[in-house]
Amino acid sequence: MKKKIIYGMIAILLIAGVVFAYIQMSGNPFEKNRAKESLETFLDQAYPDMDYEIKRSADYGWTDATFRFTVMETEAIGVETAYEYNVSAIEPYEILGDTIHFSKIDKEASKKLNTEAEQYILALLQKKVPEVGRVATDVEVYDKQDEEWTPQTKTPKSILVMLEIEKGDLSKEQMLQQSREIQKQLNSESIDYYLAEVGYHSVVDGEEIYDYTSFTPEQELTIDDVK
Repeated sequence: MKKKIIYGMIAILLIAGVVFAYIQMSGNPFEKNRAKESLETFLDQAYPDMDYEIKRSADYGWTDATFRFTVMETEAIGVETAYEYNVSAIEPYEILGDTIHFSKIDKEASKKLNTEAEQYILALLQKKVPEVGRVATDVEVYDKQDEEWTPQTKTPKSILVMLEIEKGDLSKEQMLQQSREIQKQLNSESIDYYLAEVGYHSVVDGEEIYDYTSFTPEQELTIDDVK
């Protein structure tokens, strides 16, 4: 009787070990389903008119805890394009890069429009905040465009605006006021940005240090946003 109990316990431990090893290598089925739902929500919001299908199986990257799904886009009768999407296996199941968007970017046109956007925004901001020393943007377009960038230029995604200012003796209160003015100027031109980051640069004992303020168009900035 004791032997049967021992054998039964050994069998249970072996089964548990196999199941654990399977989950470690293939991912938790529950988490896989949640990750798939997250990807579906993202695709429906980003590409509401796209006809697509997510393959049922998904590769699991156990080293970085991600699921890789294959998304099949149907563009015409009999014409399909495959896109690989990585989704975090940990809540909130973040989409790690928009593969469809990246595949459609016209790099040459985007580079040209980025240069124009950076020059425009720098000139705009320096009128009210002359301390702004550098501007960088991530304008991305799909089709080659000959026209110059303006605040009315339509892009598939809102842009990120990154700024650099020499901190010097600026206090946090002064940095806050500058950031508020920058936000006001960007909004006055209706520039389609999702986030602006202001980096205040200084050098202490030979080491470069940055204090940051970041904000969205609608955000009400406070002193706690200066970090």
